[in-house]
Amino acid sequence: TTRYSWWSGNARFLDLSGKFLGAHVAHGGIIMLWAGSMCLFEVSHFVREKPLFEQGFILLPHLTTLAFSVSAGGEVTDVFSFFVIAVLHLIASSDVFSFFIIAVFHLIASGFLGLGGIYHSIFGPERLEERAISSLFSFSWQDRFRITAILGAHLGTLSLGTLLLVWKGLYSGGLYDSIAAGGGDVRLVKENSITLNPVLIGRYLVRAPFGSEGWIISVNNLEDILGGHYW
Repeated sequence: TTRYSWWSGNARFLDLSGKFLGAHVAHGGIIMLWAGSMCLFEVSHFVREKPLFEQGFILLPHLTTLAFSVSAGGEVTDVFSFFVIAVLHLIASSDVFSFFIIAVFHLIASGFLGLGGIYHSIFGPERLEERAISSLFSFSWQDRFRITAILGAHLGTLSLGTLLLVWKGLYSGGLYDSIAAGGGDVRLVKENSITLNPVLIGRYLVRAPFGSEGWIISVNNLEDILGGHYW
């Protein structure tokens, strides 16, 4: 068996499916930890009188595009206070409580993922096929059918996420439309107005990424955005 140094990354786990799983679960925990802690950091530095882009935020603007805690004209209401008591007990104003809920969810999820990563990296079996209960998730790089199935599961999970965005834009709260009347507002997209024509969606892909074409970032309406996520 070929041995790799610690700096070789995932190459060290070519024959250790259990350690491979542990590394990736722990990596997911780090990502969730960053998202939750960074969201709380931005909320704690939020200044109502200044636009979000002037405050250097990177997460709150994305949350507002999903219609969380944003009103007509793109105004985010103020935060009164919050406290962390025992295990993340938070008190905040109702208008921005969704920011805290999202941040705390990421922090709690990062804890579960972190514990899972530690278990599989240190205490769990080096190879998932060594135990009957974990053999369901075992794999071999030489088994192209198994690897393809794993890739398909990942792509299927991503597709569920895109469909959730479509569902939210159509039925559950809507999305923030920056070009809506009155300087932008949250609105539900009508079912019969969503762009489902693949030709109209595909035209963004064939545009040049430079000059005035703009490639896919030239999308300027929610109907095309939801249509693209649908496909």
